[in-house]
Amino acid sequence: MTYFARWTGAAVKRLGGAGTTALLWQAGRWRFAVFCVLAVLQGLTPATAIAASGVLISGLPTDPARATLGLALFGASLLTGTVLAAILDHQAAVLDGRVARTIHDTVAHATLRTDVELLVDPRTTGELGALAEFERVDGFVGTVTALRELLRQRATGVGAAVVLATFAWWAPLVMFLGWRGLSFGVRRWLDHGMNLGARQGEQALRRARYLRGLAVDSPAAKEVRVFGLAGWLVPLYRDSYLAALEVLWEGRRLGMRTVLAATGGVVLAHLIVLTAIAQTTTTPAEIVVYAQAVLSTSALGYVFGAEVPLARARKVAKLARALADRLATSPPPAKKTANAIELKNVHFTYPGRDDEVLAGVNLTVPKGQSLAIVGENGAGKSTLVHLLCGTYRPQRGEIAMPGEVSAIVQRFTRFELSLRDNIGFGAGDETVHRALERAGGLSLLDDLPHGWDTVLSSSHPDGRDLSGGQWQKVALARALLAVETGAEVLIMDEPSANLDVLAEEELFARFSELAGEITTILVSHRLASVRHADRIVVIADGRIAEDGTHAELMAANGRYAAMYSLQAERFAEKEWSHA
Repeated sequence: MTYFARWTGAAVKRLGGAGTTALLWQAGRWRFAVFCVLAVLQGLTPATAIAASGVLISGLPTDPARATLGLALFGASLLTGTVLAAILDHQAAVLDGRVARTIHDTVAHATLRTDVELLVDPRTTGELGALAEFERVDGFVGTVTALRELLRQRATGVGAAVVLATFAWWAPLVMFLGWRGLSFGVRRWLDHGMNLGARQGEQALRRARYLRGLAVDSPAAKEVRVFGLAGWLVPLYRDSYLAALEVLWEGRRLGMRTVLAATGGVVLAHLIVLTAIAQTTTTPAEIVVYAQAVLSTSALGYVFGAEVPLARARKVAKLARALADRLATSPPPAKKTANAIELKNVHFTYPGRDDEVLAGVNLTVPKGQSLAIVGENGAGKSTLVHLLCGTYRPQRGEIAMPGEVSAIVQRFTRFELSLRDNIGFGAGDETVHRALERAGGLSLLDDLPHGWDTVLSSSHPDGRDLSGGQWQKVALARALLAVETGAEVLIMDEPSANLDVLAEEELFARFSELAGEITTILVSHRLASVRHADRIVVIADGRIAEDGTHAELMAANGRYAAMYSLQAERFAEKEWSHA
C-alpha cells in the first residue's frame, strides 16, 4: 500500500505540480489515491473498446462466435467506463470541495497569524488579490475534476500507444513526439499568461475593480450620484479595465509562433503514421483498430479542458504556499507580560516610509490607571494604539502589557452579522445582554425587527443598518464584553467621533466607571473629555512631549494648555453665536 501511494503521488506530481499535489493529498489522502487509480482505469477502457472492435469486425461475417465475443468485450468496456464515470463524478465533487477548503484554510492561517503591517504590504495585497481573481474563475472547485480528466486522457493515450505499437514500434513514438511538442508550446504560452495575470494583470485590474466599486458599492455610490460623477467615473473605469486587459492580451500573444509550429508537427506526425497504415495493413479490422489508435493518441497531447484549470491550480498552490511560508517567517510577536504597561525606547516606521512615526517613546502606565493620550493629527496617537494592541510591532524597543487588551479603534469593523454576533461572537446570551446594557445600547432592540437576530446591514432581507452613534454603542459593548471575559486593558481611540454631546457624556461616564477596575487608555481630540483622566500625555514629533494631570498641564502652560484653551474658546464662540 505504501508503494501504491508513493507511485500515485509521483504520477500526480508530474501531472499537477508539487504544490498542487501537496494540497490534493492534504485534502483527501487515501480517498484521493484511490480516485487516481479509478481515473486511470476509466482511461484504459477506450483502448479495450478499440481492441474489442477489431475482434468484432474480424469475426464478421464468417466467425459468429468471435464476433459475439468482440461485441461482449466492447459492451463490457463501455459499461465499465460508465460505472467508473458515475463513481468519479461524485468523488471529484467531494474532493474539489475539500481542496477549496484546504486553500482557504492555508490562506486564513497564514494571514491570521501574522502582523497587520504585513497584510497591508503591497506585496501581500497583490498576492491576496491574485488569489481572489483565481477564485472568481472557478471558486477553487475545479482542480480534482480537471485532474481526473487529465489522468483519464493520459491513460487513454497510453492504451492507444500500446495498441499502435502492435503495428510498428516507431508509430507511437512519432505520435508521442508530435503531441508532446504541441503540449510544450501550448503550456509555455498559457503558463506565461498565468504568471502575467498573477503579477501585472492583477495590479492593473485592481484599479479597475476599485473604480467599479465606487459606482456600485455603498457608501461611495451615494456621493458619486450626489455630485454627478458618473460621467467622469464610467469612462475612467472603462479605460482602466481595457488597459488592464491589454496587458493580458499582449502577454497571451507572445509564444503563438511556437504553438503554430508545434501544430504543424502534429499534422506531419498524423500524415506519416496514417500513410504507413494505409500502405501496409490489408484487413478492415486492422485499418479500423490502428486508425482509432492514431486518433486516440491525441490524449497524449494538451488536454485543454483539464490542463488550463490545472495550470491555474498550480499557480494557486504556488501563491498560497509562498504566501503562507513568507508570512510564517514573521509571526506576531509573543506578548511580554508585566504588572504595568511599559514602553521602552519604542521606534516605529510604516513600510515604504523613511520618517519615524514614533521616535523613542518611553512610557509606564500602572495597573488600574486612567490614561489619556492627546496630540495633533499625525502625531502618532493611533500608531501607538496599534502597537499597544499588538497589531504592529516596533522596529526597536520593547513593549510589555499586563494582560489581554480590549479596544475600540477609529475604524472598527461593522460585521454584516446579527446584533448578537456583532457583540459576542459565540458568547452566551446573558453575557452579550449585559455588555450591551453597560454600553447603553439596549434601546437598539426596539428598532430591530428580529431583535438580537437582526442582521446589521440594509443589504440583507429584513436587515437594518445603524447610525454612527448606534454602531459606536455596539463597538463599545464588544469591548466591554472582552473586559468582562478577562481583558485587563481597555483602549478607546476616538470613541466619540460619531456621537452627539449627550451620548458622548454618557460614553465617558461609563468609561470612568471602569477606571480603577482595569487600565484604561483614551485617545481623543476633544480635550474636554479627557480632563478627568488620572493622567494625560501629549504626543508630539513621535515622542511624549508632556505628561501629567489636567491641572498640572494647564499650570505648565505648554502644548496641552494651548490646545485646551483654543478648543474652549471655539466652544464658547459657538455657544455665543447660537445665543
